[in-house]
Amino acid sequence: MADTLIDSVTESREPTRTVYRFALTRPVYGYQALYENGAFKLSIRRPPVVDASEPLRGMTIVVDPGHPPIGATGPTGLFEPVPTLAVGLRVRDLLEARGAHVVMTRTTAAPVALGDRPIIARRANANAFISIHLNADGDGQNPFRDNGTGTYYFHQQSRLFARTVQDALAPQLGLRNRGIFYQNLAVCRSTWFPAVLAEGLFIIMPDQEAAIKTPQYQEAYARGVVDGLEKFFATFAQ
Repeated sequence: MADTLIDSVTESREPTRTVYRFALTRPVYGYQALYENGAFKLSIRRPPVVDASEPLRGMTIVVDPGHPPIGATGPTGLFEPVPTLAVGLRVRDLLEARGAHVVMTRTTAAPVALGDRPIIARRANANAFISIHLNADGDGQNPFRDNGTGTYYFHQQSRLFARTVQDALAPQLGLRNRGIFYQNLAVCRSTWFPAVLAEGLFIIMPDQEAAIKTPQYQEAYARGVVDGLEKFFATFAQ
């Protein structure tokens, strides 16, 4: 039976490597390369089957409240992992209300190793991964010049996901729209599912730190993330 995703496969040998080229009938959604019982295995993932009327129903979403063990600290001492957990738990509730299956990388203040977070998502066979953060500039930088909301991705198949999250999140938070950024971040490097990291605001800005302490602003952050997820999956509806 002919595969409706893979149009053709070609192989070429070079002095130090073998190159396989896949022509697909749709943009790549995810892939995974590994050795299994001594043999090289490449899995190419099909886009999920999405109900246009309920795009999130049945999707497995991994929600990653950024940090600890590390994290940024606001002017009054607000530690980044505290509000990111509050936002993450609200994202979970909103997603579940729309029919999604949610896996949390953490639900308490206990540290979770950075490298374990994408592993949790891969083991859950996630359809998407979203990491929730609050931004900060390093020493010597002026956050008053370029603060606001931004979303980060690494692989090209995550770019659309980053764009839909950013477009939904920025209006909810009402801050400067910094756009989307390509960046080599550990939680965004997995290839099996689209993955992004959202930096909703700058915790080192006094007004933004004060805002994210409130349940109302945490709700706005969460709604922006969930709306972005819904718009992303809606693009795959038949």
